[in-house]
Amino acid sequence: MDRWSFWDFLFPPHCVSCARDGEWWCADCRSKVEKVRALVCPRCLKQGAHECRPVFPFASVMALGYYHDPFLRAVITNLKFNGTRVVMRDIEKFILSRKSELDEWRLPHDTVLVPVPLSEPRHRSRGFNQAELIAQAFQKSLWPEVKIQPVLAKVKNPDPQSSLGDDVILRQKNIQDCFQVIDDVPSHIILVDDVITTGATTAEAARLLLAHGAQEVRVLALALGA
Repeated sequence: MDRWSFWDFLFPPHCVSCARDGEWWCADCRSKVEKVRALVCPRCLKQGAHECRPVFPFASVMALGYYHDPFLRAVITNLKFNGTRVVMRDIEKFILSRKSELDEWRLPHDTVLVPVPLSEPRHRSRGFNQAELIAQAFQKSLWPEVKIQPVLAKVKNPDPQSSLGDDVILRQKNIQDCFQVIDDVPSHIILVDDVITTGATTAEAARLLLAHGAQEVRVLALALGA
């Protein structure tokens, strides 16, 4: 019996989105997640933008759904704030179902997945970093040959970005100088997080990585919050 089966035995699963018995995030709810309708511009995070003011240092940005989608939001909030880690196996199934969208990324052979880190106090209180679990899910479902490398540490404990709404300036100031490089920086990086909203957090991380030798930084998230 694996660890998830053990927990299912103790606590029979019911969908975090619709409460249906059988799975922690059922196949029906996974299938109803709205797909991101257009490519996300890595320069400004707008969708379908042809001319924009360059703001972000990303090579490309990919998200598998929208945070306003109730089916996807339910699973992310239960994982992040309720500690419902048993949903990870169903998140893996969801990622696999979106494989065709991610196939358009041609990954260099030295690509590394880098989870966006939590501060030490927040990591201790939560017991895990959801970005790390999501990176593991992408690796297991799609890219078993791609390494996960914790290149960054979060050395400050700022206010949660979600508490600042969508104010880009406040978010940028809040996250400024929060990260520190703790390992050799690979050339090609995919920054992984649960949600990308204004891009302030991932942009701060990407600029630091590029300043320390990365050639390219992409961003991958379960949900687009913009």
